[in-house]
Amino acid sequence: LLGGIGEAARSLSCDYVVSHADPQNYADLSRLLDNSRASGIIFLGQSFLHERLNRLVGHPMKFIVWGGELPGQAYASVGSDNQRGGEMAAAHLARMGRTRIAFFGDTDAPEINQRYQGYCRALERFNLTPDPDLVFPAHFEIESAANSMHSLISRGKVFDGVVCASDLIAIGVIRALREQGRSVPEDVSIVGYDDIQLARYIQPPLTTVGQDLTLAGRLMVMKLLNASDPSDMRSERLPTELIQRQSCGA
Repeated sequence: LLGGIGEAARSLSCDYVVSHADPQNYADLSRLLDNSRASGIIFLGQSFLHERLNRLVGHPMKFIVWGGELPGQAYASVGSDNQRGGEMAAAHLARMGRTRIAFFGDTDAPEINQRYQGYCRALERFNLTPDPDLVFPAHFEIESAANSMHSLISRGKVFDGVVCASDLIAIGVIRALREQGRSVPEDVSIVGYDDIQLARYIQPPLTTVGQDLTLAGRLMVMKLLNASDPSDMRSERLPTELIQRQSCGA
C-alpha cells in the first residue's frame, strides 16, 4: 500500500512523508491536521476512530482513509470489498466439502468485521451454522495467530478449514498446525487475505483473497490532489478476487 502511494506520488511529481503518529482520540486527529504542512493526509485504517474521523469533516485540510465504508460515514475512504472477500474465502472452503470452518481475525476492527460478516453469510448460504467457539481474535502478527491456533487445538474443537483475515495470520496458523502434527491441506484447508508476495512462496502456497493495493494507493493520492475541496472526494470500493493455490488442496 505504501509502495502504491509512493509510486503515485512520484508519477505526479510530488513527495510524501510517512508518519508513525498513533492518534488515540479526536484531539490527536485534529492536531495532526492543524499542524500539517502537506497538501493532504492519508490515514491507514479506521480502528476505533470512525466517529472521530466523522467529526473532522469540514476541516480545511483534505484527508482520506484507507479502510471500509461504514454506516453513517461522512468522510471519504478507499478500500476493498471486505464483505465480498470474506464471503468468497468461506464459500471456497465450503465448496470443497469443509464443514467446520474457523475464522481468525480481530472482529472489533471495522474492516475485519466486514470480512467476518461475509464469512457468516457464506456459511449460511451453504447451510452451515457459524460457531462462536471457532472465532478467534488473532491480530496481524504471525505469533498472535500461532498462539490462537494452539489455543483452539488445546480446547479440543473440531475444525477442518480456516478463513484468516490476513496472510500473516494464515502463515501463523499454518506454522501452529504443523507444530501440532496436522497437515495443510489434508487435515485443514487455509485461506488468507491480501495476497502479499510471501503468500506464493510459503509451503504450501497460500490460497488467498487478493486486493489491488497499488491501485488503492494511486486512487487515494489522485483523489487528494485532484479535489479542490475536501467535500469533492467520494469513497470507492475495489473488487477482490480469490487466488487459488495449494493450501486448500486445489
